[in-house]
Amino acid sequence: MPPKKPKPFSVVSWYGGNMVTPNNVSIQNVMHYTEDELERRHDFIQLLFPLPWASQNANRNVVATKGQFTTIRGSSKVGKKVRMAMLEALKMILAMFDLEFTPTNSCTAFRGPDRTTARHRNRGRRLRRITPVEGDDIDHAAREARFQALANPNNHHHRRITRIIRSLRLAARTEDADSVYRFFRRFARDHPTIPRRTLHMWGVAANSAEIYVDPAEDIQNTSDDIKDGEPSDGEEETEKPNSDDGGGVGGGGGGGGGGGDSTSSSEKPPSRGGSSTSSSGKAPSEHGGDDGGGFGPVDDTPPPQGPDEGQSPKIGDPRMSDEDVQKLTQPERDLHNARIQHMSENREVEIKLDYRDVNGKWIGGDADPMTFTLLNLRIWQIVLRDKEEERRGEEAIESRIKEGNEPDESPSESSEEEEDDDGKEFVRTDIKKFGKRDLSDEDRAKLEPWELKLHLAQVEHLNDYLEIEVRFKFRDGDGFWRHRGTDPILLSFRDLKAWQVEIDKRQAQWLDEVLRGDRSRSAEVSSNSSDVSDYNLGNPAMSERYFAQLGAEDQERHFALVEYYDRFRELEYELGFRDRNTLEWVAVHMDPEDLNLEELDMWTIEMEQMGDAWIDKQEAEEAEEAEEAEEAAKEAAAAAAAKSTTTGARQQRRPRPLSPGGIEDEKIMADRVRRGLDPFGDSPEAIKWKAIYLQMEKDWAEKEDKRLEAEGLEKETEKETEKETEKETEKETEKETEKETEKETEKETEKEESDDPGEQLRAEEAARARGAKSTKRTPSGRSNSSRNKRRRVG
Repeated sequence: MPPKKPKPFSVVSWYGGNMVTPNNVSIQNVMHYTEDELERRHDFIQLLFPLPWASQNANRNVVATKGQFTTIRGSSKVGKKVRMAMLEALKMILAMFDLEFTPTNSCTAFRGPDRTTARHRNRGRRLRRITPVEGDDIDHAAREARFQALANPNNHHHRRITRIIRSLRLAARTEDADSVYRFFRRFARDHPTIPRRTLHMWGVAANSAEIYVDPAEDIQNTSDDIKDGEPSDGEEETEKPNSDDGGGVGGGGGGGGGGGDSTSSSEKPPSRGGSSTSSSGKAPSEHGGDDGGGFGPVDDTPPPQGPDEGQSPKIGDPRMSDEDVQKLTQPERDLHNARIQHMSENREVEIKLDYRDVNGKWIGGDADPMTFTLLNLRIWQIVLRDKEEERRGEEAIESRIKEGNEPDESPSESSEEEEDDDGKEFVRTDIKKFGKRDLSDEDRAKLEPWELKLHLAQVEHLNDYLEIEVRFKFRDGDGFWRHRGTDPILLSFRDLKAWQVEIDKRQAQWLDEVLRGDRSRSAEVSSNSSDVSDYNLGNPAMSERYFAQLGAEDQERHFALVEYYDRFRELEYELGFRDRNTLEWVAVHMDPEDLNLEELDMWTIEMEQMGDAWIDKQEAEEAEEAEEAEEAAKEAAAAAAAKSTTTGARQQRRPRPLSPGGIEDEKIMADRVRRGLDPFGDSPEAIKWKAIYLQMEKDWAEKEDKRLEAEGLEKETEKETEKETEKETEKETEKETEKETEKETEKETEKEESDDPGEQLRAEEAARARGAKSTKRTPSGRSNSSRNKRRRVG
């Protein structure tokens, strides 16, 4: 029979303790590594924090698959167990640096009064330093040295951090991934010796939507917003750009599986813009020597020229080969791609505005945008958009005048029906991918004129405003709408244009703050926009313009909803009326936003009553838990006392029988206690497991107590039976003794009554023998007394 094909490696089975690697590494081994072993070994990190691609030091046979990550992310018991084990592994790694998560019972809400314990925006717990305790047997000095060594540009833990962040996201532990990223992002900004590329690798691992793409590859096409991330709540972002130098192999920061850039600073290609030294001493921006990455116009430094025919390709020239593009620095590549995109999207607009001739050559009075830095290019695109709107408005006015209408009237072909169409929303269900670029020609032919107009406007909106909506948190990193306001894809043409005006104002305000220096460019992701759209009643950030358009009743409802949400928003989450993640109303009751003033007042009263009941319930549960804890303590004390007074090995409680998995769990818990940690952890799953474990221990203790009690009764019964048997035996012996005594007495009496001297002597001899027997003495023979001698003589 041919040998069986070896079973492929599964990180799920490995985490479950049912599989080892080809090098015989098991989860049990790794979780018992010392901190020195964790520091110097490299055969475990790809197992504790798996990735779907092979890394530089990882065995290609132990790479996790997408299917395995699907299992880990799922709601099955197996997936939950793996996620819990990953959390324990993360705590073990953090403990190497004397770090730990803030305990759950000490955490406060996001933007709470105490920023040191407040959760992050996505409810992740903050990391904090472990407080040394006397007698904890922990080498805190070694941990502190290891923590400070993270500031070294070549520290190998930089790669591990990248891997940990991305692996936690893949395993649906996004809160923990965000907590790790935010802590080390702050650490890197406080220690400029950490290479900028390392910081960017962490940002890509934490923020990029392409979670199944190696950050080392993803970083090449990722925007600066993703690389820079956002500061934690309450942190003031300061410009401390990390240097690209000193990175070496570790400078890539590519995590355990992210790879990294092994190019040292001496191997980097020179900047194509020459020296960017400024006579004014202007501080460099977050992404390079200047806003363009060290090759744009800075004071008197001449900028690089745009692509010209017959010359070698330069930045922004689509003829540049991939090999030459790879030689560029990352800021140069960003500018190169931005210039190509600009020419593709705005060339025709610039021609219409007479900035370029029909051949695309720049003829404007100002400098060619193809020589701008990246920031100035973005500003020019906004200016260009405004000028295009002005041009269209002028064309519309000229068209109205030619038709004999007033300049502010609608053109003759615009009827009341067309204006009504602009207010219509698209509700058809037979058209797939409406508002998307890949709408099929068949569905496109089915659209009415106003629907086609709305479709094209939606396509243009996604192209122009997607990045801005992501920046201001109206969409998540994957482009999905995440706010309570209506998704623009569901708006009418008129409402869509109004929304674009609002979002343009936000973008313009942000850009003004950046140019004035009031806001860091890297802080653009952390917009102060609220979690709801400006168009919703009850949103305190509603613009004055939109508020003025509301009726009197809606304005009053707006103020009432603002007060209601301020009082009861958290209670809605606690009672399960509103989903914390989507912010959608999920209760069977009507959404408060849809209630009129009278109904809202009645609902407010009901919420007050439910809030009081909920508080009473919480207090009752806390009191009950306290009583249970007190009873458990008493039972434990009584059990300990009973155990101490019990003698004999048979009267001791037997240990609860454990399965192989249970034995390993006991070892892990004992190791956690040895390291000064809670043996169970503080996650919801751990709390549930703790309750189950304690109940099993309690049931087993009760069972053993019953068994010992039954054995004690049985022993007492046996003792009483033995005593009764002994008593009966003694009675029978006494009766037999009495009978023998009576017989002997009768015989003696008969002998004494006889006149024969020989009989008398024999009777006396027999009496002496009985006396010696009764006093437990053995007669030594015949007596030599004078009396007996006389009797024998007589």
